[in-house]
Amino acid sequence: MSRILFLASNLSSGGAEKQLITVAKLLKERRIDVRIICYTRGDFYAHILEEANIPVQWHIFANYLLRLIGVRKLIRNGNFDAVISFLDTPNFLNNFAALGGKKWKVITGERSSNESKFSNFKGKLFAWFQRYSDFIVCNSENAKSMWRREYPQYKKKLKTIYNTVELQEVTSSYFPKREGKTNIVIAASYSYNKNPIGIVKALSLLSFEDKSKIKIDWYGRKEVTTGNTKAYDEAKTLISIHNLENVIMLHEEVKGIHDIMYQADFIGLFSKYEGMPNSICEGMMLGKPIIMTKVSDFTKLVDKTNGFLCDYDNVYSIRDTFISATSLDENMLKEMGRNSKIKAEILFSREQISKQWYDLITT
Repeated sequence: MSRILFLASNLSSGGAEKQLITVAKLLKERRIDVRIICYTRGDFYAHILEEANIPVQWHIFANYLLRLIGVRKLIRNGNFDAVISFLDTPNFLNNFAALGGKKWKVITGERSSNESKFSNFKGKLFAWFQRYSDFIVCNSENAKSMWRREYPQYKKKLKTIYNTVELQEVTSSYFPKREGKTNIVIAASYSYNKNPIGIVKALSLLSFEDKSKIKIDWYGRKEVTTGNTKAYDEAKTLISIHNLENVIMLHEEVKGIHDIMYQADFIGLFSKYEGMPNSICEGMMLGKPIIMTKVSDFTKLVDKTNGFLCDYDNVYSIRDTFISATSLDENMLKEMGRNSKIKAEILFSREQISKQWYDLITT
C-alpha cells in the first residue's frame, strides 16, 4: 500500500485547503495510506478529515528556521512514497525537503494564475526550487500555460488536473427570484483580489429601480492574513457611504455554504486572477447560473448558455452584467442552471479526477 503525505499550512476555509482535503479523501477511497501534516493553526475543515478517518498532525514551530528544519525532518523520516503540497510556502518546504536526494515523489500543486508572483525575489526563489518537484500539478490550463511560458524548462513536469467537486448534503429548496430579487451568492475571502470594492462601486452605479431588483450575499474570511481586514473594512465603509446595506450583505464564512448557494439564482466571482475557482465549480455542480470575471479557464466554464462574463477592472462592465442578470425570468434561470450542471459533470467528474491523481502517484 502506498503511503502518502499531504503537507499543508493549516486547514482553514480556503479553496486550496478544500481541494487538498478532497484529493486526500479520493486517494483514501483507493486504499492508499493518507495522512496530513499542518504547521500553523487553523482547523476549519478538520472535521471532514476526522469523518474520513484521515489522521492529521499539527507541528507548530517557534520560527521560520525551525519550521524549515522541522518539516524537512518530518518528511525525510516519514518513509513516504509521495509528498503532495498546494500553495507556495508548503510547495517550497516540500521541495526543500528533497535537497540532498530522495526516494519519494515530490508533487506540488499550483493553485494560482497570478503572473506577478514570478517578479519578486520570493516568487523567483520558490519557482527555482520547483526543479526538485517530480510533478507540478496545475488546476487549470491557464495556470499551466503561465508556468510553461515563464519556466519552459519545467514543461515535462507540468500536469493539469481539474478540481473535483464534493458537495455537502443540500437540504434547502430553491425558489427563483425570492422576494422579487435576483439573489447572488459569493463565497470567497475578503481580499482585494476577490474585488469587493469593484462590486460595491458597480452596485452604486445602478439606478434606484435596478438596485431594488438585486441582492448579493457574500460569505468569507474577513482576514486575508492575521489581522489584515483592510478589504473587508473598506467594502463596509463604501456600502455605508452609498446606502447599499439592503443590496449587498457581507457575512462571515459558514460551514453550510452549499445550502446557501443552492437557494441563489446566481453564483458570482469577480476576481482579478484565480487558479480554478472552487465556488464556481461547486455552483455549476449545484445547477446554478454563473457570473464571473475572465479568469482561469473561463472559456470552458461559462458561456451565454449558463451565465455572464465581465471585466475585473471595469465597474461599468460589472454593473451591466448585474442588469443583464436581473432581466432574466424564472425559466431562463432554470435553463442556465441545467446547462451549468451539464458542463460540471463533464469537466469535474469525480472518477476521472481520482484516477488522474492515483496514476500520478503510482506510476
